[in-house]
Amino acid sequence: MNKQRANRLITSLSDRWARVGLTALCSLVVAIGSQAQTMDEGTHQMPRALNSELRTNTWSIFTQGGLSWATDVWYPSLHAKRSYKQSPAVGGGIDFTIRPWIRVGAEYIWSRYRREQRMTSLSARTMPIKVYGNYLMNFHNAKLGLGLNFMELWPRRGAQWLNIWLGSGVGYTMAQGNEYTFLLNNTLTQGGKTIPLYDGTSISNEGTLTFSGRVQTKNRHESYQSVYVPASLHIEADVSRQFTIGLKGEMDWILDRKDISPKNLIFGLATLRYNFVHSEAYHLKKYYGGQISVLNDQLNALQQAARDAEARADREAQARAEAERLCADLERRLADCSEAEAGVAQPAHFVQFAHDSYMISRVELERLKEFARSAQGQKIELLAEASTPGATDYNQQLSTRRLKEVVRVLLLEGFAADDLNPQLAIGERNGKPTAEGRRVTLSIKK
Repeated sequence: MNKQRANRLITSLSDRWARVGLTALCSLVVAIGSQAQTMDEGTHQMPRALNSELRTNTWSIFTQGGLSWATDVWYPSLHAKRSYKQSPAVGGGIDFTIRPWIRVGAEYIWSRYRREQRMTSLSARTMPIKVYGNYLMNFHNAKLGLGLNFMELWPRRGAQWLNIWLGSGVGYTMAQGNEYTFLLNNTLTQGGKTIPLYDGTSISNEGTLTFSGRVQTKNRHESYQSVYVPASLHIEADVSRQFTIGLKGEMDWILDRKDISPKNLIFGLATLRYNFVHSEAYHLKKYYGGQISVLNDQLNALQQAARDAEARADREAQARAEAERLCADLERRLADCSEAEAGVAQPAHFVQFAHDSYMISRVELERLKEFARSAQGQKIELLAEASTPGATDYNQQLSTRRLKEVVRVLLLEGFAADDLNPQLAIGERNGKPTAEGRRVTLSIKK
């Protein structure tokens, strides 16, 4: 292969357009980022395709296609077709997203770049003369990349479907191609000397003259391999949980250019990605299944609370009925006491009893007999009580027994049954907790 190359005549227009494109992409990134809305953390959220779930330890594959440019190619274009300025590019890859803000992957891109030379004027002073030239190189780029999600600066943004990845890594390019040329060659041979035939050539009339004309084509194969460093900006939008579309701009810097490789390879690509995640229906089913389970638990808890409240209401109704019965009984006794109090004077004597006892002690018995002797011939009114400690029914029975015991002694002391009236046993109705509530009070009627 001929190692001698012509001067690099290609201006770096591709570099300028690349800078314009990258500037536009960066401006778009800033504009989108500034408009990112923050989700309300205090409200209930329906199941959503959030980055924290879609892009944590997940795999994805993608395909891509678009256009490519090559800069600083050694082969100059002269009056070439406009379509030679860019070439188609296709490829694909696989990524593993570790967290919503970082992913790693492998990628492949195939493309080509072409140059063409169409001569409008020919110089005959150098033979052979190039009439036409065409240069075509096919290249294969393979790289390992690392991407950082710019939009994760707003991790709780509302636009979880939009992500912007800044990427780099290391790649290897392999290129093969051909240079095809069409040449003309006119020569003059005289006196054993062959020279190019061009305007102003002097021809002698002596000796033998030989004129020759020849058309020549050449097809030279070229190839190179080199490491490159990529830089990319990739804007992606989720159209569903599984599918993502995007626009990608990439520039590759070739490190070992040798003598024929370009300086940069630039790409403008559209991408289609498939994410290996569960479908939305799966998550909705899981979400609503959980909601139904929660509602069932709440319903069971409410039903149990209703049963407990109903049982408590039944107990309270029974207690209220019992209280009403006791209240009616006490009102009846109070009425009896009110009727009796109309003819009763101040208490004249009382018999004291021990706690929880209806037996009259010896001292109280002597006092009661002495009172009976002093009150002979008078009407006596009796009121028996019990102190509050203890059950109500039991205290009622205890006061009744105390009353009967006092009446028995008075009858033995000469009182007639008609003289002992009324006889009331009111239990703990007066609510006396001390010894004053353990008495039978005797009052002389006026």
